[in-house]
Amino acid sequence: MSYAIAAWLHAAVVTMVDRARDDQRGQGTVEYVGVVVMVTLLIAAVAVAAKGWAPTIGDGLKKAIADAIKKASGGL
Repeated sequence: MSYAIAAWLHAAVVTMVDRARDDQRGQGTVEYVGVVVMVTLLIAAVAVAAKGWAPTIGDGLKKAIADAIKKASGGL
């Protein structure tokens, strides 16, 4: 009986290790979220920098971003 339990336990551990090693579900989503965060940070940095030396550019950029968000969210 103990050999059967040991064999079952071994099979369960091997299966879990294989699943953990080969599981790539959601990886693309994580990468896209990373890209979106980086682009957002870049746009925010440009908006902050432009506000100091060219207020009209910074204001125009903020308005364009706000309009894009309103359009994407359906006007929320």
